[in-house]
Amino acid sequence: MIKNILIVKGGKFAEADVSRKTAINVEKALKYKGYSTKAIEPQDNLISFLNDNKEDIDLIFNALHGSWGEDGKIQGLFEYFEIPYTHSGVSASAIGMNKFLAKSIFINNNITVPLGDILDNNRLTIKENLKRPYILKPINEGSSVGIKLIKEDTDISEILKDNYLDYLIEDYIPGVDLTVGIMDGKTTGMIEVHTEKEIYDYEYKYKNNKTKYRIPNDLDEDIKKQIIFYSEKSYSLLNCRGIARVDFRVNLKSEKHKVYLLEINTQPGLTENSLFPKIAKNAGIEFPDLIDWIVKDAGLNR
Repeated sequence: MIKNILIVKGGKFAEADVSRKTAINVEKALKYKGYSTKAIEPQDNLISFLNDNKEDIDLIFNALHGSWGEDGKIQGLFEYFEIPYTHSGVSASAIGMNKFLAKSIFINNNITVPLGDILDNNRLTIKENLKRPYILKPINEGSSVGIKLIKEDTDISEILKDNYLDYLIEDYIPGVDLTVGIMDGKTTGMIEVHTEKEIYDYEYKYKNNKTKYRIPNDLDEDIKKQIIFYSEKSYSLLNCRGIARVDFRVNLKSEKHKVYLLEINTQPGLTENSLFPKIAKNAGIEFPDLIDWIVKDAGLNR
């Protein structure tokens, strides 16, 4: 029986603040559901804490995001201590976080993705392999951290001063952002995201109240089926667990491909502004029940 849950949150990387907001919501829901909780950040002697308290921890709720949180590293630590934890395992997390590696797997399994390549952050030999406009984003970040739309007049050298080692560059797909929620391999629902900008970036996810969300009830049935098929197939290919979110760009005006899978997020945010809770609520799943499901699913599958 799962009673005592350790929430791991925060960290020292780009998505630490988002992680802490996720943890606040998760802890409230867990307490509401009757669980006993403790919270810790990785830099606060996490290894020593796990070593000294592992017998008293029934499950770890991994509320981390981004580097070290959802890239397989922290999952490997949890595996070492043999403590059950939420969300996907080591390999699914590592592959899902590496956008180029995940994209390669999707391409090899006939899932349509934007054309793309790796751009080494070498300011002496910047080589752009795509025509502008194109998307530039760090290979190993989530929450749209660092994503940029590179237009004809954009000075890319200024952007590369952010010091990410490698970037993914990919075709800019005009159209609508759409994201799909997956629970245990099955589609829970989907939601369209509308912003005033050409891309849905970090600002419009967490800092702008003008972003609009809607259930795409007017999608052509064949397009909807393709989105669901791609979502569930990508989840299966990476051997994900628990919940995941699959992001798309849908270009209804395209004469060739209309549905493009952008990436899979093996550890979706659970903040007040996060998309997965919105999708779950539209499907009739209230937030405390969603968190309870995540915990029980993790307990069963470890």
